[in-house]
Amino acid sequence: MINLMLNICLVLLLFLLLLQGSLYLSGPGSLTSAVDKADAIVLLSGSHRERAPAAAMLFRERYAGRIILTDDGVFSSWSEKYGRNLYQVEWAEEQLVSGGVGRDRIVKLPGRVNSTMSEALLVSRYARLHGLKRIILVTSDYHAVRALWAFRLAFPGGASDLMAFGVPSPAGGMKMRLVEWAKLLYYQVRYGLPALAQRGSTGQNLP
Repeated sequence: MINLMLNICLVLLLFLLLLQGSLYLSGPGSLTSAVDKADAIVLLSGSHRERAPAAAMLFRERYAGRIILTDDGVFSSWSEKYGRNLYQVEWAEEQLVSGGVGRDRIVKLPGRVNSTMSEALLVSRYARLHGLKRIILVTSDYHAVRALWAFRLAFPGGASDLMAFGVPSPAGGMKMRLVEWAKLLYYQVRYGLPALAQRGSTGQNLP
């Protein structure tokens, strides 16, 4: 009997978490490759070789006039041009420039990020300071759902129209997608439920 009740509680918890996640994804913002004009493009850190060309393409097609980069602090491969190993964020910048983006159109946010949520919070602060209302998130297709969820949570009151441009990734097989859904579930427990409790008591979002 106790095991049955525990199983029922677990199913209800999973249902509530998925419902809570769907609520954050159903408001302003979209998960699609058919994006609209925006104030900025955010190139999420990681997998820059597959993501940076897409961000450069969106820039060339005038979807936005600036591209925002975050620094995950990952030290990467050797550059003959600079005679040293570059960080991932530096390689991302080089790829963007090679793709036709002017360096003066690239914004590298200060500080280090260590998760999608920390990226979302950092970009949210920058967006508030500079009045950005419409943002395109460029990331790998398997990561797009969690990225959009995290950014929608980080932007208070739905102040920005967020769009996710998912770049097809050879790494996005079933195993990776299962990992991503597990991470999304963790995010809902770690960040989503406290945010719902905070909204219920104060009527506001994070942070």
